[in-house]
Amino acid sequence: MPTLFSTGLPIVGQSLATLAGIATLVFVPPAHGTILLVSATRQPVAGIANAALAAGASIARRGPGDHSLIVVGDRDRLLGLWRDGLVPLAAPAILCAA
Repeated sequence: MPTLFSTGLPIVGQSLATLAGIATLVFVPPAHGTILLVSATRQPVAGIANAALAAGASIARRGPGDHSLIVVGDRDRLLGLWRDGLVPLAAPAILCAA
């Protein structure tokens, strides 16, 4: 007789892997373009802006949260901001509409 662990677990695992893949695709920033910078260390927006400008990005507008900023730049240059506690993410319109 089949049990949840013999039939349901692979389906649950596949579903979780699919959801993780979709989330990754949604939040991976583009190679160049609009990128959401979020401070994991709760830096003020001025600190985020200074770090983004130093990485060659231009400021587009404030982000959806108190510790976020929307910039236009290159992902490879902005990924270096991890060491400063800044996380570059994709900036989907649903979260970052003006």
